Amino acid sequence: MSIARAIPADAERDAPGLLSETREAALSKVFWVALALSALAAVPAILSAQGLVYDGAYYLLGVAAHGQFQLWEPARHSVQFLQQIFAFVGGKLGIHDVWTLGILFSLATAGWPIVIAALCWFVLPRGQKSWIAGPLLNLVFAIPSTSFIGIGEGIIASCLLWLAFLLVAFRMGKPTGALAAVVAVGVCTVVHESAALCLVAIGFAAVLQIRRTTGFCRASAVVAAILAFAGAAYMLRWIVFPRSTIERGDFLSGLLGGFVGTAGAPNVPALASLLAGVAMVIAPIRERLARWVVAIAVLGLVCQVAFLWLAPDEAISPSRYFAARGLPVALTTVLMLAFLYLGRSGRTPVHFATGPVLAIVLSLAAAQAAGQLAIARAWTGYVQGLRALVSSESGTIRHAAAMAALDSRGGRFRREMLEHWSAEPLSILLAPGGHVRAVVQPAPTARWIPYDPHDRAKLPRAPGLDWSRFYARP
Repeated sequence: MSIARAIPADAERDAPGLLSETREAALSKVFWVALALSALAAVPAILSAQGLVYDGAYYLLGVAAHGQFQLWEPARHSVQFLQQIFAFVGGKLGIHDVWTLGILFSLATAGWPIVIAALCWFVLPRGQKSWIAGPLLNLVFAIPSTSFIGIGEGIIASCLLWLAFLLVAFRMGKPTGALAAVVAVGVCTVVHESAALCLVAIGFAAVLQIRRTTGFCRASAVVAAILAFAGAAYMLRWIVFPRSTIERGDFLSGLLGGFVGTAGAPNVPALASLLAGVAMVIAPIRERLARWVVAIAVLGLVCQVAFLWLAPDEAISPSRYFAARGLPVALTTVLMLAFLYLGRSGRTPVHFATGPVLAIVLSLAAAQAAGQLAIARAWTGYVQGLRALVSSESGTIRHAAAMAALDSRGGRFRREMLEHWSAEPLSILLAPGGHVRAVVQPAPTARWIPYDPHDRAKLPRAPGLDWSRFYARP
């Protein structure tokens, strides 16, 4: 079933017949190319355990030490479960090397968005593939802006929301599809507090299906609608009464432009998305200038990628990527509401899939993949330096000493990484062979320090960690 019964699969009002089919085929190719580029960029992020950036290291130590999921955010249980599932299973299978578990953890944070986006394609029936534009734009425009902070729950949350929305909109007509839709909506009731409005949109889409289905499918549509609206109310509770007022303040400031930055290094992938978005709006308006618009946009994207590769220490600001963690759900919300409007008005996304627009999207996908590779390269260098430091020193390494050893040139990237409290748990995970000899202290200005090296009772006691050398130092 489509979003609105009034949209026959072969009756695109504004792009009839062959043109509609041609555009849909081109959009499909762009989606798969973009997905392949995203998967390519995810490989070094996985192999370098990039999922351990910021909170990821602390979450992994909790999973390794306790042998259970660390579901600390009530409104995000489904995403945190998916993020930790591979590391959890690895521990149960007897894998105790903490760095290997970190790679498994990163396989989840970087891999699930690719897998779920691909599932969205297979959910869509033949003749309705143009609706893959939603997951495509999320994958290319929003996710790269914050994917360096892989632990950010909004990335996987946005993908799950698209999967639930498309299942409700297109698969409620058959029992298996209806059951899958109910399960997906149920998962999304604890996906992320910022998904409240998305869940309202999904609930509305389910209400539309109640009149168009019968029997089990109709009952499933009713259940899906109830779950969606109840989930929206539950999410609203965590917005009004958050676990952390600091978290809410950071989240809102990020959405209001904090991810771009008013000083220092901006969020280059976010700027690339803004440039491409402006070009996509201008190109169809000025058809005679479309080629020039595409060319200028491509040139701008190339320059931004070159900036990341040539000056990574100054071009990459981890705090900007952290501030952008709300963008995937925010863009998903806007697009989902727009899709509901398109469905009700008798249009599909194929109407907007012009040649210049697809060229810009494809160019952005390539630029974002190249940018992600540059970011992974900077992360790998930082990890290698930190590993060498904790392998050669002993005891507690003061923040100033770590800065002098790892950031002698005063680069922004390493400074921000070392100032954050996550430098401490990451230094533990990088202990050679799991034999902890040294622990790096974060900056004195860090909001929170998870472990006190002088308090043995509170240190993580994972099976793959040996603290004897840390306490045997002279």
